[in-house]
Amino acid sequence: MRAVVLAGGEGRRLRPATLTVPKPLMPVDGVPILHIILRQLRNAGFTHVTLSLGYRAHMIEDSFGGTHWEGLQLDFRLETEPLGTAGPLALLDPFEDATLVMNADLLTDIDFADMWACHKKSGAAATIALAPQSIDIAHGVVRIDQDSQVVDFREKPRMDFLVSGGIYVLEPGLLRFLPPAGRHDMPTLLETARAAGERIEGYVFDGEWCDIGTPEQLERAARAFRADRARYLGTDEPVSGHPVSDRPVSDRPVSENPVRKEAVGR
Repeated sequence: MRAVVLAGGEGRRLRPATLTVPKPLMPVDGVPILHIILRQLRNAGFTHVTLSLGYRAHMIEDSFGGTHWEGLQLDFRLETEPLGTAGPLALLDPFEDATLVMNADLLTDIDFADMWACHKKSGAAATIALAPQSIDIAHGVVRIDQDSQVVDFREKPRMDFLVSGGIYVLEPGLLRFLPPAGRHDMPTLLETARAAGERIEGYVFDGEWCDIGTPEQLERAARAFRADRARYLGTDEPVSGHPVSDRPVSDRPVSENPVRKEAVGR
C-alpha cells in the first residue's frame, strides 16, 4: 500500500509562524502534523510514502532523518515551482497500483484502511473522501421562480453539505488525464476524468476532520488531538515531536534522488 503526501505549500495564512517553520511541520500539541499523518498511514497498513516537497523542503526531509522512519519507506520529490494539488503527481514514477494521495495539513480520524478497501471494492477510477459539514445561515433564505414569485422561504436555516477532505485514492489509469507538466489541481483532474466517463466514487466519513490552514483551525486541531490522542494514533502511548531546524533555507537539493519530470501513467 502506497501513499503520496502533498507537502509543498507555503502556509501563507499561518504567517508569521510559517516564515520559519513550513506548514507540514506545524506542531499540533507538540507533534508536527505531517508526523501524525505518517503514523496514521503506517498504522493503516501503508508501507511506502512519497513526500512532494517545495517550501523549506530540506527542513521537512531533515525532520525524518533519512528514507526509513518508524517502519515506513520514504522518498522525496521536489517541486521547483507551485504545481497545485495534482500537478506534483507528474514528478513521480508511474503508479503500479491504486495510490492514496492526500494533503499534508489535515488532522482527521478517517479510517484510511477502510477507505482503501472500499475503493478497491468499488472498481472506481478514483475515490474522494467526503466530510459532512453544516452552516447556520444568519438570514432568511428565499427562492423565487422564473416569474419572480416567491416559492419558498426558510428562516435562518441550517445547510448541510459534503466537502472534499483532500484525501483521494487514484487508480493508475486515471492519471492519463494529467498534463505532463505545470500547475494542475485535483478538482480539475477529477472533473476531466468524470466528464470522460470515468467513475468517481465518494467515501463519506462522519468523523473528525479539520485542516490547519489558519491559526484558529490549528488551535482547534491542537485541542482535539490533546483531548484524545488515541483517537488519531490508535495508542495511549505518549508521542513526542521531532526537533525542527530553524536554520535559513539553503539551495541544496531535497535529496540525492533526481527530480523526475516524466508524466504519470503515460
